[in-house]
Amino acid sequence: MPTVPLVLNGELVEDLERMNKEYPGNLYVTPVVYGGAFALAAFTDGKEMLAEAQRMADSAEFRWHMEERAIGCLPEDAPAPQTLECWDLPNLRGEVLRTRPGKHRSDLSAIPRRGFLNWDNAIRSVDACAYPYSASSEKDFHGVTHFINFRCGFNPTAFGINTSSIVNWGTLPPDF
Repeated sequence: MPTVPLVLNGELVEDLERMNKEYPGNLYVTPVVYGGAFALAAFTDGKEMLAEAQRMADSAEFRWHMEERAIGCLPEDAPAPQTLECWDLPNLRGEVLRTRPGKHRSDLSAIPRRGFLNWDNAIRSVDACAYPYSASSEKDFHGVTHFINFRCGFNPTAFGINTSSIVNWGTLPPDF
């Protein structure tokens, strides 16, 4: 079970392995308040995620949780870095791969990291920036894609993400 509750299509997820088997496709993730606590909401439909994100943006309880309770998250009006930082070790440690706003990396196997390694399936933690981003399990943004719509550091392996391509959407996120 993740340290922050995960809600999928309105239902609390108690078994991440089962969720990954039952929903092997794209997920769209945004922070929410669920049962009076900060949580992550995942949706199988991008438009539903955006509607929930808009609903949360108008919630005083949500803003309070983002400012007071969400470790590593920034309040909506706080300045946030614009560069997405992906780390090869948990807890934002190790080597970092930076992606600027509006840029994409379609093949992480072509980007070297220490020694003779590359970035394909090497991301273990993410320090999100001011913008949403997408992480795809295969090159050229194919396979399972997670659209992440919040400014928090987190451990993507909790979702079972193997990342082979990534996008920092900047101010122009995709139209679902």
